[in-house]
Amino acid sequence: MKLKYLLFFIASSVFFFSCSEDNDITIPRNLQEYVASLSNKEDFGEVIACAASANSSLSYIFYYPEIGAKDIRYYEADSLNVDETDFSKYRRKDLAATAVFGGKLERFSRTDTEDNWCLVTYVLDGKLHKSNPIRLKNKTSLTGWTDIATIEYPGILTPKFTWSDFGIIDNDIYFQVISETGADNFISGTYTYDKVFQYFDDSNIENNINVPETPEDLVADTEYLFTMMAVSADNWVNLIIQKTFILRDLQEYLDENATKTIETATAFAASSAASASVSYIYYYPLLGFSEMRYYETENTAVDENDFTNYRRINLTDEAAFGGKLRRFTRSNDEESWCIITYVVDEILYKSDPIKIKNKENPTEWITDMNVTIDTSKTLEPIFTWVDGTYIENAAYFQVFTDSESNFLSGTFTTEKTFQYYNTLNVITNINVETPPVLILNDEYKFTLMGLSEDNWVNLMIQKSFIAQ
Repeated sequence: MKLKYLLFFIASSVFFFSCSEDNDITIPRNLQEYVASLSNKEDFGEVIACAASANSSLSYIFYYPEIGAKDIRYYEADSLNVDETDFSKYRRKDLAATAVFGGKLERFSRTDTEDNWCLVTYVLDGKLHKSNPIRLKNKTSLTGWTDIATIEYPGILTPKFTWSDFGIIDNDIYFQVISETGADNFISGTYTYDKVFQYFDDSNIENNINVPETPEDLVADTEYLFTMMAVSADNWVNLIIQKTFILRDLQEYLDENATKTIETATAFAASSAASASVSYIYYYPLLGFSEMRYYETENTAVDENDFTNYRRINLTDEAAFGGKLRRFTRSNDEESWCIITYVVDEILYKSDPIKIKNKENPTEWITDMNVTIDTSKTLEPIFTWVDGTYIENAAYFQVFTDSESNFLSGTFTTEKTFQYYNTLNVITNINVETPPVLILNDEYKFTLMGLSEDNWVNLMIQKSFIAQ
């Protein structure tokens, strides 16, 4: 019986040692020793791989696993000061791997502040594949991340992307990925030596990871993500550009809906009180509205009445003022023109162009100053206000809500005064019915927006008051 247990222990130990040796983690083994253990170790296949920093202590090692790839491994050198081609200097590390671009690529995540050399390997059809050495530079040359790229549309389905090196001088090649944002589907992955790529023109493509080689056509009104990685000769990503885009401009959308009647939608924009980089695009949706869309130009230097300059952007949309209004939230430092649209039955509502001026004159938010309330007439207070810093308001929008943020009244005047329940100086309103009478001693909120002719909110006053 004891001999039986001894033989079992010996067999278990051999099995455990064998598994640990093959694992390279429990019992360390360098890359050279791993290569020597393989029967098919000549004529290595290539692994497409590169690395980028997310910050000074986090790096991503991207790699393209061909279909059927298995036993994917990450190796790192003993230090940066070694011969990067000497496999005996590389040790395997166990890093978490994550699928990106719908699983077409994968990436290891490395948490370390030091620069080093690394490699990625996998086995395909019994043959070892390895990447070229990758120099990790998260200490000496952090990857730049931006969304600045130019997208032109020679045809609706053939966007053309151009970009800049932003002063980086050692970019060797550029890797472009087109993916579908909502479903995270990979569409195309290409390499060029030029800072330009047009979908799908293969005249300047040096290499691709597309199967089949020519991908399917893009689809109008689908949101895509353009990702560009500028890669150095040592496979470090100096720059990553990521920018979303949707095919078909506003004019093309209007042409597509030419049978619908076009009406004007009420809309305007303001910058957030907390940050001028955040803007709110408010709009008044009529009953039965659907297909809300937000369109924006590249900048404010374009002709705002040329609808081919407007590209659709997907923004978060939420209710405001008890749901009587809605607003898109835009996070962007750059100024532009924008337009919102929505559909009610066979009517397409389109706003006038709105000039986002979050840099030129961010909205001035005031709580109690600049407004006085005359309560001499019971339950019909008179509000009077003065302009803030920017003296260019062409109209004023007044909104009343109760203590639970329920909408009561929304009116526009050109005068800097308004009396609740009195419409003598009202030029237009968004009230479906006569506003309710205020309740004595209840608390309400008065919101005043000063609007310029280009539909930007220069002034935002919010003041609570007690009905008297």
